[in-house]
Amino acid sequence: MNEALASQSLEAEGRWVACPYCEAPCLEKELLPGQELICSRCDTTVMIHIAKRSLQPPFALSLTGLILLLLANTTPILTFDVVGRSQSDYMITGIIELCRQGYFLIGLLVCFCGIIAPAVFLSCAFYLGFAIALNMRPPGLKLVSTIALAVRPWNLIPVYSIATVVAVVKLEMLGSVAWQPGARYVLGVAVMSILCEQISNRQMAVEQLKKMGVMKKE
Repeated sequence: MNEALASQSLEAEGRWVACPYCEAPCLEKELLPGQELICSRCDTTVMIHIAKRSLQPPFALSLTGLILLLLANTTPILTFDVVGRSQSDYMITGIIELCRQGYFLIGLLVCFCGIIAPAVFLSCAFYLGFAIALNMRPPGLKLVSTIALAVRPWNLIPVYSIATVVAVVKLEMLGSVAWQPGARYVLGVAVMSILCEQISNRQMAVEQLKKMGVMKKE
């Protein structure tokens, strides 16, 4: 009965939310468990029911991802042996080689999408998850949230993992290639990033930040 009255109150106030995909206005409603607010224009989920959930899973995943990213950048990914010459390659090795061959912009893009963007995204997710899970207000929460949303599409570490496998297939035509422990860490970072993005709930994070006074309530 109370939930029905709350829903009628929202309709009377005329509170609207924009669809995250097509920006069509949708009337905000009080949702029951299992219910979703669907955009009538593009069928995108605009809101979901928020139960007793937290950002603890993304917080743990982002922390694990950061540790694995550090190991991935300090451990060889593979060893390439051709005509008796052996070379251990790190994540930064390919970037340096691209720059040496004159492909500076491509090397910079690979560095940003494969190393910088994942580090920034996971760091922001960790910072936000830590603050919300513990109900704390460290400085810069709103800025960190904005940075996380901006960097999220550039986190292409899963694409980097696939590209590494393709490169190994090509290199095996020229010599002997052996996987090193760093490859497992790269794969781990890719999995942690994907899971963190899938499990994170932007609506829940925004609502929590509003309750904490970090973001203004509409």
